[in-house]
Amino acid sequence: MPGTDPSVRDLWIERAARRLGFTRLARAVGWETGAPYLLVAAVVGIHIPLLSVVGWTRTGTLSMAVNPGEVFQIPAWLGVVWVMRRLKGRYARATADLPDAVDPDLTDFDPEGSVSRRLTTALGIPDSGDSKETVEIESIVPARVILGIVLVGWALYATQLLTNPESLIGPVVELTGPAVAAVRFYVIIPLALYPIGGELLGLIVGALVILPLKIRRGGLIDFSDPHGAGGLEAVGRLFKSIAVTYFVLLALFTTFQTVAIGADPTSLFSSTFILAGLAFGVALFFGPMLWLRGYIGAAKEHKIDVLAQRTADIGDTADRFPYAEPASPEETSRYLYERLRMDQIERTSELPLNTGMLQEVLFALVLPYVTSMAFDYLIGTVA
Repeated sequence: MPGTDPSVRDLWIERAARRLGFTRLARAVGWETGAPYLLVAAVVGIHIPLLSVVGWTRTGTLSMAVNPGEVFQIPAWLGVVWVMRRLKGRYARATADLPDAVDPDLTDFDPEGSVSRRLTTALGIPDSGDSKETVEIESIVPARVILGIVLVGWALYATQLLTNPESLIGPVVELTGPAVAAVRFYVIIPLALYPIGGELLGLIVGALVILPLKIRRGGLIDFSDPHGAGGLEAVGRLFKSIAVTYFVLLALFTTFQTVAIGADPTSLFSSTFILAGLAFGVALFFGPMLWLRGYIGAAKEHKIDVLAQRTADIGDTADRFPYAEPASPEETSRYLYERLRMDQIERTSELPLNTGMLQEVLFALVLPYVTSMAFDYLIGTVA
């Protein structure tokens, strides 16, 4: 039942690059897919090299020469664009392999279970669906979710600026002067970098949280999958890949907190952020997995009940296999066929993940913690 590759909607960064003329620039230089990279390179180019030079004219210090954290940001933000584009491509390939339509025996099956319809509707999931198209599988994450993430990020950022501005801005003011620091911290970071980071986090939420809910809402499962994954094996690989990427990015953030002037991985804010990030990542990955497990288990049970009823309709009695006594070879064949179908459904895995995938996720899970501990040790040794 796999279908064709659905077209995935453009990312915010791709739309912004098109509207600001970077798509034309990319075509002019022969790099058709490079518009988002050129846009981010322009933003980071102003944020780091240009403002570093402006600061040098004011203080006599080239900040990017003495602050490794500034240099670190240049490849890091380009890497963020690469991760988003890669996630989009993997999402498109994974959802292309999803079953096209709901199993006919599951049309009257309500897969919602304990998941609130109010929550799923707030996340932009249609109220009903019987195919990939009706649950809007081509949209990774609704704009409202990304906007909500950005607003939360702005609130946390504003809180940090209001409660501890000296430790955050003070070192940069000494290197570049107050004007450059103000442009960086009050314009570029909140208005350009936070939306980019917000979209990245939104895409992760869309793939790990919203996609499983769409699969549930649409009743998308394929019991004829010869691998016993219900047609969700590619989705499992997507979940694993994104979870690993998330924890690697969190580890890189820990690295930035160490090398950047004005940042401190041992501070209360940084430590809390890293621990909260770990907890969020665990919930983000394992929570939706449990939702999906519950859905697949309930769908299996419903399908088996339907097939069991069909076996009861065979012959002159209401007895089911193995108690039924077939009166003819034809009835025997029908009993055996329905039993084989039930066995096939029972063998369907209730998680689209295998042991190897879980091992990779668990290994990536400890990376931020190990990185933080290693840098804490190095800082203590050097000091």
